Amino acid sequence: MRLKVHVYILTTLLIVLIWCFSIYWSKLQEAAERLCNALDEVNDFVTDCDNPGLFKPHFGCCPRKHCPVEHFPFHIRSGVANAVAAKICFNNTIIMGGIKNNAGQGLNVVLANGESGKVLRNNNFNLASKDHKELIVFLKTLNPGNIVLVASNFDSTQKLTDEIRDIFTTLGSTMIKSLKPRDSWVFAGAYGIKEASPFEKLIQTDMRSNMYEDWPEMGEIIGCFPRISETE
Repeated sequence: MRLKVHVYILTTLLIVLIWCFSIYWSKLQEAAERLCNALDEVNDFVTDCDNPGLFKPHFGCCPRKHCPVEHFPFHIRSGVANAVAAKICFNNTIIMGGIKNNAGQGLNVVLANGESGKVLRNNNFNLASKDHKELIVFLKTLNPGNIVLVASNFDSTQKLTDEIRDIFTTLGSTMIKSLKPRDSWVFAGAYGIKEASPFEKLIQTDMRSNMYEDWPEMGEIIGCFPRISETE
């Protein structure tokens, strides 16, 4: 009889301990998630809680990229419908998207001086609602040594004429002519580049594998763009 009492007491204590631990563990997970979300909102960078240590976070633009001398770090992320916002960072500074809140549907384009790293201008071109000629005028202002960074969002192909695609081809794109409605596209090239840019990613929409129902996953590039002399 005494043995049964002891077993009952031990079993009850064990159940109570497991219950307390489950509550404590749940609160720890909630706290960790809140901390991760808070860092994303306050600093607007990707903390990547599932894969810590891949990149060092930075208040200007994360993931922070450490590049060799004579190279500019950059991070481009395409948008995906309303699920993921487009963002372009150059020289570890947010230029479009994020806390800037200046990215939008269509094509988000940043133009920088390839020698000094100074950002010259940036703009969002919603080809569904605006005249495509605005984008053509913008692209035709490029000068030798200029770097161009692009991130798509929603459908960036409406009014995307052959002339516009040809311009991006001259900047080093090899995928722009394959870009279709709802595809995710990110690109970094330069005026007068003599070969295909290695900084480009195209993720085509496919209803069998799309991550966001009618939309594919976001495209993302993190790299180091070599400094370009204006005389090259």
